[in-house]
Amino acid sequence: MNRATTAIVAALTMIGLSGPALAGEVTTGKVIRGLALPVPVPAPVPGTPTGTTCDFSKEPVSQAGRLEGASVNCKEGETNTQNVLMGMDAFLTAYCVINAPVKSARLITAPKPPTNPNHCDLSGITPNDAKGQFGGAVWR
Repeated sequence: MNRATTAIVAALTMIGLSGPALAGEVTTGKVIRGLALPVPVPAPVPGTPTGTTCDFSKEPVSQAGRLEGASVNCKEGETNTQNVLMGMDAFLTAYCVINAPVKSARLITAPKPPTNPNHCDLSGITPNDAKGQFGGAVWR
C-alpha cells in the first residue's frame, strides 16, 4: 500500500466512517508486531515473555498523531500464530500477538513479495493505543 492510500485509510478510520470493509482489510485472525531484541545467552525458550512491550513510538504518524502504515504481520482468518509469523524478517527475535480486529484501527494486507506474504499495514490508531493493545512480547 502506498503512503497516499494509507493516509486516506487512516483519515477515514479517524473520523469513524463505517461501511463495507476495504479490499484487503483484515478483520479476523492473528496480528503480530515483530521486535528486534538482543537474544540473551543461553537462548530463551520460544514463547516465553521478554519483559518488554511492542513499541510504536518511532512509526510515522499523521498530523492527528495516528499511525500511518506501521508494519505488522497478519492473515485474514488465520488463528495459528506460527503461520502468521511466516515471512517475518529473521532479525525480529520477539513479537507481540493479538487477535483482529485492532480497536480504533485499520488493518490492511500489504504483502512484500517474495519474502513476506503476510505483511500488513496498521493505521488510524495512536502509538500509545497500539502499544496498549499489543501488550507484552514473547521470544520467537
